[in-house]
Amino acid sequence: MPMEQHEQTLSIQDLSLKLKIPKSTLRFWEREFEGLLVPLRTAGGQRRYTDEHVSIIKKIRKLRGKGLSLPDIFGNLMRERRKIKSGFNNSNIDFLANRLAEIVRDELYRFFDKEDKERIRL
Repeated sequence: MPMEQHEQTLSIQDLSLKLKIPKSTLRFWEREFEGLLVPLRTAGGQRRYTDEHVSIIKKIRKLRGKGLSLPDIFGNLMRERRKIKSGFNNSNIDFLANRLAEIVRDELYRFFDKEDKERIRL
């Protein structure tokens, strides 16, 4: 995807120096985290990294430092991305689960109330 002219970006060299991560590692992570870490490209094909890419790379480095494997990190980042995209978090899910339980309970009471009234009529 061509790079936007107004967006502030870093070359792979600048990013490597800034984060003290070898360029070969950045290229490797780009392959390993396909779809998650996709740098922009200049017309000549050179990589350009945005603040979002820098944030992802810092998370990868932090999780690697905690001993997580690359597949575990990929899963972790994908779950985080899905949560952000869906707008859901645990409090939203808890709220919906409680609300659903209330609806089911109310419907059960209505159902059994109707059944009791029908039995009385018989």
